[in-house]
Amino acid sequence: MEIKRRKITVTVSNDLVTDQRMARICTTLAESGYEVDLVGRKLNKSLSIVENSYKQNRLNLWFTTGPIFYLELNIRLLIYLLLTKPSVIYVVDADTALAGMFAKKILQAKLIYDAHELFSEVTELQGRNWIKKIWKWIEKHVIYHSDIRITVTESIANYFEKLYGFKFEVIYNYSNPRLNVYEQPTEKYILYQGALNKGRGLEELIKASSSFDIKLKIAGDGDLTHHLIKLAESNPRIEFVGKLIPSELEKLTANAWLGYNLLENNCLSYCYSLSNKTFDYMQAGVPQLIPDLLEYVKLNSKWSIGMVIPLNSMSISKAVIDLQTQTELYASLRENALSASKKMLWSNESQKLQNLMLELR
Repeated sequence: MEIKRRKITVTVSNDLVTDQRMARICTTLAESGYEVDLVGRKLNKSLSIVENSYKQNRLNLWFTTGPIFYLELNIRLLIYLLLTKPSVIYVVDADTALAGMFAKKILQAKLIYDAHELFSEVTELQGRNWIKKIWKWIEKHVIYHSDIRITVTESIANYFEKLYGFKFEVIYNYSNPRLNVYEQPTEKYILYQGALNKGRGLEELIKASSSFDIKLKIAGDGDLTHHLIKLAESNPRIEFVGKLIPSELEKLTANAWLGYNLLENNCLSYCYSLSNKTFDYMQAGVPQLIPDLLEYVKLNSKWSIGMVIPLNSMSISKAVIDLQTQTELYASLRENALSASKKMLWSNESQKLQNLMLELR
């Protein structure tokens, strides 16, 4: 007689396809014996879902931004959870937390909260004090009501523990090993991968690109897409490749000469977080330009995988030219990235997650 597996529903606010952290987490949960259902939303520009070892569902919403979007998202997620009746609800960030908290109470389910960033302190909320208070209230209550709490860096874990008194387990955004690191690229290019949103330093990167002769490839989509394309019109060396499925992005990253990873120092979330691209560049052995922010500086002080520089076009230009001319420095950063990548693997973090799930048995 087949034993029925416990069902876990994971809720996110994105469209699933490009979220590699959630792909790794859901694969680990499935390997741990859970029936996994990852639920997000479908957008007009969403790519097709890539089949995996877990179920994937996307909600078609009327609204895509603003308070009404978050309200609709949580109402729809709550209805979905009540109809599917999971025994474990895994909410990612505060924007899907309300649905998870209400469903936990009604279904008597277990609740996991995974903070991928310091959501109440993101750049989009700076100067919007009432909106920030609402997110802080949600953040506080989901932390109080969760059975397990997870985040991505020690800084965020310490912040939450000091503020609310609950321990967070740190599960880093480490990548899976890359098999195609050396593919003999046919062109030399700098790569940015990720959301094209405020605070990512993309305007400064485009401005700096006119001072060096290396191609720039920008992979991703976001609020600033049209603005950035217009800004780059005069430079034929800049290519916007759009959203890519993980396998295509991995190949593009593997062949890059330099990874761009700068951020504005304008919010606590950026200071305390580490982006997925940090570890993707590392796994591919690609040196990177790194922001002068707490967690990034700590990582680079230990491994020396890139150059920590201020976010302005002059510093970006100088760093690129220095790496072009100082071949020994470039080779050292590349070798350091490859060495670090052998230590920082998702297999280590997945074991932490599996151990945590045992607490819910």
